[in-house]
Amino acid sequence: MSTHTIADTRTTTSDDVVVDDEQGGLVRSLSATLPPLVGNALATLVVLVTLVIGVISLVATWTGNADAFLPLFQVTVAATVVSLNALYARGTFSYVITLIGAILWLWASVTPFMPFWQVVLQAVTVTIMLFGVVFSLAAVSLSKKPRF
Repeated sequence: MSTHTIADTRTTTSDDVVVDDEQGGLVRSLSATLPPLVGNALATLVVLVTLVIGVISLVATWTGNADAFLPLFQVTVAATVVSLNALYARGTFSYVITLIGAILWLWASVTPFMPFWQVVLQAVTVTIMLFGVVFSLAAVSLSKKPRF
């Protein structure tokens, strides 16, 4: 027979206030709320920039110069994920990880590597982008909880 102890994720301060340490420091730091005007302006800027990049990529593809700009598929997927995440998390700046992952994915898709490393880099960058979405969702839910 063995006994297992599970660490409690809640700690008590000297004032008997319970602090929940289940969320990591990164999520907690990204859950800080922005003023509504600033959050809406940043989210709108992100959406407009992704739309412009998407239109440029679409025009480059339609005119037969697909190699002159970013690949249309990657731009469409990255722009959709980043824009929707920015609109959902506009009260926080938690979509920065998703934005970084999308930029890295676009960079990895146009930089010439050996095929094996191309696949590995794209898989890693897409994973970073998806982790950014998960972190953003957790940060938004944490930002809606009251802070004491």
